[in-house]
Amino acid sequence: MLFFAVFCGFLAENQREHIVEHQREEQYMSTMLEDLKADRPLLNATKKNWNEVNKSIDSVTEAISFPVDKIDQHKIYRHINEALNYWGFLYNDRTITQLKNSGGFRLIRNKAVANKIIAYDQFNNEASRMMNLQHNKFFENATALRSRILLEEIISRIYEKFGYEPPTYSINPWIDSLLNKNKVPLMEQEQTRLLFEFRNSLIALKRDYNANMDWGYTHQQEMINELIKLIQENYHVK
Repeated sequence: MLFFAVFCGFLAENQREHIVEHQREEQYMSTMLEDLKADRPLLNATKKNWNEVNKSIDSVTEAISFPVDKIDQHKIYRHINEALNYWGFLYNDRTITQLKNSGGFRLIRNKAVANKIIAYDQFNNEASRMMNLQHNKFFENATALRSRILLEEIISRIYEKFGYEPPTYSINPWIDSLLNKNKVPLMEQEQTRLLFEFRNSLIALKRDYNANMDWGYTHQQEMINELIKLIQENYHVK
């Protein structure tokens, strides 16, 4: 009888542990779903903001023509702040960090869900990170050339008034007054060479976004949607 009582106690304790683990699993899936749903609008906003950046890049590159006396300086200065704006997406790793630090992945009985979460975490920490590092090199090259060919004082004055939002044509006379007070100290040949390099750097910046960053964001969106659907199908969470 004593053995039977001890055995029953063991079974009861084991059952309680299973119940607690299942409750913890459900809680992890609930917060994971919250994290993914929070990621989705941020990622959409990031893509939208980059599209605005690329529109301004187009405006600046269209304004740079040769010979240099044909350049539309007003258009360049109106769009340069947005053209070299920089956006980034950082995924919400609250639940994933808890799962990794507490050994919580062992609690996820559905291996398809566990594998999808791990894949999402790896993509954000490896592939996405490398794409951002590569894009940052193109960005740094363009900003360095900007400082050599444009007047940072004018860029800063425009930013103080309008931020990254491209102002309208109405500020052209104001830009003229600033240009009259500040001259770029470059000979025409050197100015032409640097403007050519700057234009190319902006085209390369946009191309890298379209070829790599946009693909990465689209892939992240797909992973988020698939993971949300999988969790909702396998757990009693909304």
